[in-house]
Amino acid sequence: MKTGLIEVIYGPMFSGKTSELIRQIEMAMISKSEIIAFKPKIDGRYKKYKICTNNGRSLRSVVVKNSLEIIEVIKKTKKPITKIFIDEVQFFDKKIVDVVTFLSKDKGIGVTVAGLAQDFRGEPFGQMPNLLGMAQKVQSLTAICVYEKENGTLCQRPACFTQRLINGKAASYDSPIILVDGANSYTARCEKHWEVPNRPETKL
Repeated sequence: MKTGLIEVIYGPMFSGKTSELIRQIEMAMISKSEIIAFKPKIDGRYKKYKICTNNGRSLRSVVVKNSLEIIEVIKKTKKPITKIFIDEVQFFDKKIVDVVTFLSKDKGIGVTVAGLAQDFRGEPFGQMPNLLGMAQKVQSLTAICVYEKENGTLCQRPACFTQRLINGKAASYDSPIILVDGANSYTARCEKHWEVPNRPETKL
C-alpha cells in the first residue's frame, strides 16, 4: 500500500496557517479527492463546526474531543478517504502521533496538519515536535510584528513568536499554557519585541 504524505504547517498566530490549510482543502475538493477536515473541540472560537481563520474565512469541519475519534469518524465514512486535514493540532493528546502514523502508513491516507510549534513561552507545544519529525513536507510560516514603537509606527519585521497579552501587557511565564482566544489575547512579535516576564534563564 502506498504511504500517505504527512505535511505539517506551522508558525505563530496570525501567520496564515489556517488560511493555507483551507487553501489546500479547497484544492483537494477541486481535484475531487475524498477528504475530511477536523478540529479539536477545545477550539471554541468563531464558528463551532467550521475551521476559521482570524480574518473570517471558514470551511466546514468535524469537531472531535480527542485523537482516537478521528479514526472512528473515518471508519463510519462510506466513501474511501484519500486525505484528511487537522487544524490546531497542538491541542490534541499524545495519541495524535499514533493516529497520524496509522492513517499514513497503514491506510495510505495523506494527512495535513496545522498548528503552533511553540506556545507563548517559546517552548514546544504539545505533540508538534513529534509531528514535525515525522513529516515528509513542512511549511514554516511567519507573521508580521505589530509591536507599536514610541513614534506610533509598527515594527513590521517578520514575527516568529506568539505574544500573549493580559490587559494589554505581556503574560507571565507562569500563566496557563492553554488559553483559547483570538486577537483579544494574542498578537505576533519578532524576537526583539517578544516578552515573557519571569521566564527562567537558561543555565548550562
